[in-house]
Formats: sequence, structure tokens, C-alpha cells
Amino acid sequence: MVEADPWDLDQLLSGEQITSRPMATWKTYARIILAHVSLIVLSVVYVGFGAFLFYQLEQPNEVEVRARNIERFNIHKRQMIEHLWEMRESGIGQHVVEDLAVKYVDNVTRILFEAFDTHCIGAKHLRPGGEDEDYNWTYMTALFFTTTLLTTIGYGNLTPVTGRGKLLCILYALFGVPLILITVADIGKFLSENIVQLYTWYRKLREKCSKQKYSVISSKDDKNKEGDLNLDHLENYISIPIFLIVAILLSYITFGAVVLSMWEGWDFFSGFYFSFITMTTVGFGDIVPLKREYYILDLCYIIIGLSITTMCIDLVGIQYIRKMHYFGRAIKDARFALVNVGGKMVHVPDLMRYASVLQQKYGQKKTHDTIIVKGAYAPKDLSKIRFIDFGALASIESWQSLWSILTGRTQEVHV
Repeated sequence: MVEADPWDLDQLLSGEQITSRPMATWKTYARIILAHVSLIVLSVVYVGFGAFLFYQLEQPNEVEVRARNIERFNIHKRQMIEHLWEMRESGIGQHVVEDLAVKYVDNVTRILFEAFDTHCIGAKHLRPGGEDEDYNWTYMTALFFTTTLLTTIGYGNLTPVTGRGKLLCILYALFGVPLILITVADIGKFLSENIVQLYTWYRKLREKCSKQKYSVISSKDDKNKEGDLNLDHLENYISIPIFLIVAILLSYITFGAVVLSMWEGWDFFSGFYFSFITMTTVGFGDIVPLKREYYILDLCYIIIGLSITTMCIDLVGIQYIRKMHYFGRAIKDARFALVNVGGKMVHVPDLMRYASVLQQKYGQKKTHDTIIVKGAYAPKDLSKIRFIDFGALASIESWQSLWSILTGRTQEVHV
């Protein structure tokens, strides 16, 4: 055997046995890890770049809308105060001043509602010094928006209001949602495999300490042979207890509830409620984190939590899927089963056909089954006449086996 040279044409045409140089161990692991790391890096870059685009599109519009509405509100407020003061000094009747005040209040209310509908102004912006409040669209809030958008949580506390922003949201989510879901599923699969490995080590350690033998589900590496009732591709398969999987998920949600309660000033139940709604991707949006300095930690908690949720679904689902596949194959292959009937082995379909024939021959007839046609002769013993093709329904040996069961004798009987 010679070492392979990809540029040696004579070596390839000579027919000599060629062996490839074994790959280093670190290269093997690097190839495995590189695909997963590349997927995570691509997702992070996609989320960050999308946040930058939304920030550039929505933040200028918010600055303009907020400044215009605050100025409009302040102008109307000054006009109302000046007009009412002039009317008071001029000695106009009180009822006229009250009617005018009511009109001004109605106009202020309308202006406030119109300002709130822009999603750019809140009550804090209309107070003295409200112009210096942080804008809704910053790069950090845009990053939080893109992450919750692509994970399909969608709290709804921050949404694009411009036409270009809405169009970008559609195109961005069209490609980003599958990417993030694949990334989360990949991380969840990695976690599930490690959980299975840790649980396997735990079981081996427990067996070693207690010196007890436990049966482990295993199967042979068959090639999907029809009629084989063994489980496929279950080499050293370990079944994780359901309560352990649920305990992992609830523990993570409880941890998040405690941490978020400390960051946001919530009570424990509100933090637990928010964590559960987030992990299940329901995202009502009634409770949303507001401390922007913790947004990065919040996003890490959400991504890891979604991966743990995917892991739990994978661990629970694969057990029931394997069981359903096993029982499905068992039911499908039941037609190949053999039944011992009077010392003779008969297939189940043949036995069902024989039972149908016996039911037709010796079964109790109903009175309404006989149809009498006027003018035609219908002999009552017509059912006792043998048909020509009667023997084609089963072999003579199968009939002998059935006759042995019915009569209680084991000797062969000629039908």
C-alpha cells in the first residue's frame, strides 16, 4: 500500500491500493465544532446588523415626531393659559370662562391621545424636562427588538411605525426566523445529548455503587428488514425520566424569576410569569423588562431558556416517537405472525378468512336475510350445497387444523 498523492495520475491508473493519511484528532473535533460555532456567529451577526438597520430607520422618525408633538402640546398649553388670564382680567362672565376652559381641555385631551398614538411619546415626555428622556429606539432597544422578533416572542412594546421599517421587518423576519430557530434547535440538541451523557454516567456510577444490574434498552443495527420488531438505531439508548426533564425547565424558570425580580424590582410571581410566558414564546407583552442596562443579560437568559425548552421537548418527544414507531411496526408486521391451530402453523390472514367461511357456513342466519321473490323457487337447504370454488379459499391442511380445534381431536380429518 502506498500513500495517496492526488496529483499522481500514474498512481491512480495503476490500480494500486491507496491509503489516505489519518486525520489528526484535533482536526476531527474542529470540523464538528466549526459548523455549530459558525451557525451561532452567523445568527449573532444577523441580529446585530438588523438592529443597526432598524435603529437607522426608526430613530430619526421618533426624534421628529416627538419634537413636533411636544412643541404642539406646549403651544396649546401656553395659549390656553394666556387666553383664560386675559378673559379673567377683562371681567367676562364666569360661565363664559368655564365654557372656554372646557373647550381647551378637550383640545388638550385630543392632542395627548394623538401624541400617544404615535408610539413615540409617553407621559414622562410631557413633564418638565421630558425632552431629555431617552428615546425608545436606541441600538440596545433595537437589539432587544430584533431578538424577540426572530425568536417569535414579540412582546409588542416596541414596533416599527414607518413604512420602510415595516417592509424591512417583513423581509428581515422572512430569512431571520428560520435561521434563529435552527440555531436554537441546534443548541437544544447539543444540550440534550450532553444531558443524556451525564445521566448515563450517573446510572453507571449508581450501578457501580449499589452493585445492581439494570436493563438498558438496546437494539441491533439492522437495515430496516420488514417484519423485524426490534427498535431501530437505539444503541445504548437511555430513557431520561420525565420528572427530571420538567424539573430542569422549572428550575431554570425559577432562577430567572429570582434574578429578574432583583433587576426589575418585580415580585417573584411576576418574574416567574414573565419567564414562563417567554420560554413558551407566547409573549403577551404585559410585563416587559425596562432596565436597559440589563438588556444583554436578558437576551442571554432568553436564548439559553429557549434552548433548554427545545432540549426538554426533544428529550420527551423522542421517547414517545420511538414507542409509537415500535408499536406501529409491530402492528404492521402482525400479518406475518404464525398461530398454532391444532398442531398446524397458520398465518393470521388465513385464519381470519377461515373464520369468515365458518361463520357463513355454520353461523346463525337471520330471518330477514332470506329474500323471497314471487314466482321463483327458493330451496331452504340451498346453504348446504357446496360451491365449486369452496376449496380455493384455503388449503386442505388448514381445514384439517381447524376441524381438529372444533372437534377436539388431533388426528387429521378429510374435508
